[in-house]
Amino acid sequence: MDGRSPIAKMGDSEILEDTIHFESEDVEIQFEYTKFHKIEVTELKIQLILIPDEHIESPVLEISFTNKEELKEFRKHFLTQRREKGFLDKFNHWIHTTNKVKILASFAIAFLFSLGVIYYLANHSYIFVPSEWDIKLGESTKSIMESEFTVCKDKKAENILSNSLQSLVPKDSKFKYEVKILSNSTPNAFAISGGKIYVLSGIFNQAKNSNELAGVLAHEIGHVERRHHIRNLTKALSTAFLVSIIVGPGLGDLDLIETLTELGSTLLFLSYSRQFEEESDSYGVTLLANNGYHPRGMTAFFRSMLDYEKSLTSGTILEESESEKQEDEESTSLTANNLLNFLSTHPPTEERIQAIQKLITENNYKGNRKFISDKDWKYLQGSCLEL
Repeated sequence: MDGRSPIAKMGDSEILEDTIHFESEDVEIQFEYTKFHKIEVTELKIQLILIPDEHIESPVLEISFTNKEELKEFRKHFLTQRREKGFLDKFNHWIHTTNKVKILASFAIAFLFSLGVIYYLANHSYIFVPSEWDIKLGESTKSIMESEFTVCKDKKAENILSNSLQSLVPKDSKFKYEVKILSNSTPNAFAISGGKIYVLSGIFNQAKNSNELAGVLAHEIGHVERRHHIRNLTKALSTAFLVSIIVGPGLGDLDLIETLTELGSTLLFLSYSRQFEEESDSYGVTLLANNGYHPRGMTAFFRSMLDYEKSLTSGTILEESESEKQEDEESTSLTANNLLNFLSTHPPTEERIQAIQKLITENNYKGNRKFISDKDWKYLQGSCLEL
């Protein structure tokens, strides 16, 4: 019993309230439950190990029982006596004295709660990501965009739009805004991470006036300033992480994360959630009003886009030829047509338009500033036409 002698002592053990009394022919020892380091169970025997010392063999008190009920009763009593010693002992006591269904339910609740906390933290972790990352990610996306679309070479048109855009850029913005015109008949505009905005030339003829274009650009600035690109990416990565936890490594969690990272540049500017769209609407409305533009230009353009989307679904505009359809089916690469199917400006809903109108009314937003002069607006309408 001294931990050094290989000679075992055989005797009788008496289980008392807070101690175990051991007695052999030449030894009598009183053990307190709290003095034992750990307990090990094997069949109808329990080994109580005294010290956690790896340098010498720990003294062990081994007790044999006549049946499992006696063993379970002793174990329960032993853990009850030790539960005040520390957290692990309390946990061990809870595990062995609580109904198994309750234990499983508790673990399930704890697991789901943990997943919720991880997901919440991951979705808000973007606040710890420096704005320089937005700029770097935007630069990586820029090469994709400009290789898939035809960039308009009309410098006068680009300067008109760029000079007007600067009147909307927030004075405290961390980003340097640039605008490019893409020769494409689709009436759209979108921003990528870091402040680069692309305007498709079709928008010049879809918008009834330049203030409608100002509403679109203010909305896109909202995506940049509210960092929706980074938030989209962190949300996608956090979702992948949670899936890998739930499903396990069989899914190839690292491969999944790597795939999302490779698609990161796409996630930076493609489809936003409805929450992000509404957030950009609200931000854009305030931005317009603060710079002297009436926000009704945003709602007017969104209503126009609703009609445009309806005409698309009816097949009256931009119908594809059979050869184009077949070519699209055969192609698996990222193309301008694929991008246009997923661009940031989702078709605005009637609810979104009503929400914008409510915001304008409640805040009594006004403004009479013209975004682009009539002469320059007319020039834009005739420039950068799709070849």
